[in-house]
Amino acid sequence: MPGLRFFYFDSIGVPSLEDMAKEYGTSEEWQRVKTIQWGHRLKEAEGEKIILDAQTRPTFIEEACREVGISDYKIVLFDCSDEVRRERLTRRGQPELASDAMMHWAKFLREKCTGGGCIVIDNSTLSLEESVSALLEVIKDR
Repeated sequence: MPGLRFFYFDSIGVPSLEDMAKEYGTSEEWQRVKTIQWGHRLKEAEGEKIILDAQTRPTFIEEACREVGISDYKIVLFDCSDEVRRERLTRRGQPELASDAMMHWAKFLREKCTGGGCIVIDNSTLSLEESVSALLEVIKDR
């Protein structure tokens, strides 16, 4: 899609949980601060269609957008079943991420997004192409 810019949250670097706690008190606070910093970066691209690939709390996204004055945005969660998540992580060579903590995090995001007016795309049975098409449907009228 012409005019679409992609940003990857983790490109800023993700320190260890220990380092997050040392500098920010908790990993949650690190995530909040970094999400707000991303908000400032994205504000510079205002007027463009932007996708920020991130795993962060929807409330932090909302706070960041409020702080920098971004009002035209949507939060989209790509979700899948835990079984599919484990399979995908193993297939891409990261089986260590298929932990109980990851499954709890996915459940947390699902609950927050479902109850918070976000768009949830369950791609458990979708191909990559179908997942991309679903996202493009969401952003095409922006």
